[in-house]
Amino acid sequence: MSEPTRTDSPHPDTSTWERVHPLSPLARFWIAIVVLIFTFGRHFLEDSLEGGDDAHVLQDGVGRMVASLSLLAWLGLIAVVLVVIGILFWSWWFTRYTITDGTVRLRQGVIFRTDKQARLDRVQSIEVTQPFFARLIGLAELRFDVADSGDSTLHLQYLRKADAEDLRARLLGRKREIQREASSTNEPAPWGPEASVAEASTAAPTPRDATPDPSTDRPGAPSADTEIARMSVGRAVGATLMSGVGLWFVVVLLGAGIMTVFLPGVGLVSFVPTLLGFGSLIWSGINEGANFRISRHGEGFRVRHGLTSTSAQSIPLGRIQAVGIDQPWLWRIPGWFRVRINSAGLGTDAGEDSRHVLLPAGSGQDLFDLITHVIPSPQDGGVSGQTLRAALEGRGDGHGFVIAPRRSRWLDPFAQRRNGYANTADLILLRGGWLDRRLSIVPHARTQSAAISDGPLTRRLGLADVRLDSVGGSVQTTVKHLALDDARTLVRDQARRASFARRIDAAGPSTTATPIESHDPIEIGRHHD
Repeated sequence: MSEPTRTDSPHPDTSTWERVHPLSPLARFWIAIVVLIFTFGRHFLEDSLEGGDDAHVLQDGVGRMVASLSLLAWLGLIAVVLVVIGILFWSWWFTRYTITDGTVRLRQGVIFRTDKQARLDRVQSIEVTQPFFARLIGLAELRFDVADSGDSTLHLQYLRKADAEDLRARLLGRKREIQREASSTNEPAPWGPEASVAEASTAAPTPRDATPDPSTDRPGAPSADTEIARMSVGRAVGATLMSGVGLWFVVVLLGAGIMTVFLPGVGLVSFVPTLLGFGSLIWSGINEGANFRISRHGEGFRVRHGLTSTSAQSIPLGRIQAVGIDQPWLWRIPGWFRVRINSAGLGTDAGEDSRHVLLPAGSGQDLFDLITHVIPSPQDGGVSGQTLRAALEGRGDGHGFVIAPRRSRWLDPFAQRRNGYANTADLILLRGGWLDRRLSIVPHARTQSAAISDGPLTRRLGLADVRLDSVGGSVQTTVKHLALDDARTLVRDQARRASFARRIDAAGPSTTATPIESHDPIEIGRHHD
């Protein structure tokens, strides 16, 4: 059994296949092992104690259980243990990885084999995570986020935490060397003229984010983490309970109580699976939001969070394709907001929404401190503070918003005056929602296409929905129930704006946008219509 080779060379070994830590199978399958032990342990315990009185059981329960087991039972138990150990061993034995000058490769499987690789020049970030059991035994996972990776993101499970952090640092250093070598030899960038349109739109950094690696030591970039916002365990608990999941949990709990009163012995039992499911979701929300910290490092963000399972993630600014801000209706009382992003390389797997969260539940000041790093100022074609506040909390056609017509009240009686969009030189703002407010901010250069959709009712009312397509993620990029003429105008103008924005980006940083409005201070927080 071998450990990952430790070396101080910036160029990792190019010929040796290494195995992950020997305890990796336990960290990967510990829940299944616990369930198996509980199932068989309970069976043997009940079988051995059958017919014995309580006093005798208390005196020599362990000896009675051992003596009561038949030879067949012992053989069965030994066979199960050997099978489990064999599966864990072969899982570890056939999981190997190697690192060359330009790639990381991972091979897994005995019967169904997989061979994944991540090119260092396409790696957007390398994340160090510690799930619960792995954290207990001192292991960590390396996760490689590759541009356009989708669900094929490479997971290196597991290494000792010190080895994982050391390997991450060396690989990021090697990535910077590859970038410098490519720039010195004038090699074409992956978003050059020969690249596909989709790859160009997701991979090309804008002039203001010319270096996508958040750890690049560029002159003028911050050399150390500058904290932007943090989130306590108490706020994580409050935000989760005041969200939709928490409210539905309360409803189900009340329903279980009512059923128990009127149908004793039936109501509570029937609700147990549902309560366990909601309890799991609530714990997941608390665990992901607790101890959350986001800081600026170089040309990107560094995000850390977790209570029992910890995660550290780097998000390059140049890869952010869309920003979503939402506020559940109960969050208006403390004035909290959630910020999500769509980013190239983060993937769109189910259950990975937490990786797209820049701020789980922040105050208005936290939101402002963060958003100034993400979207440009008005002088650079961005959005002013007053326009941002109108987009988040206002309604109507002020601040340049085009809203849904009055006839859409048949479909949206309360949200009609909030459904709409507005444009700046570089951005399009899409807002909606009444109880739960939402705002999506998409750079013109990041939109790949726009689509109009309608149904029988909307067609009869002369309405349509418009969806802007970019990199997939949790940010909604749809504006609902616009007048048909406004929807067609939006699609036509957005195609022109997106094409122009991409030409501006290709022209280089010398091209500047004309300021569209002065920079106003922003006050976001507790506000009611």
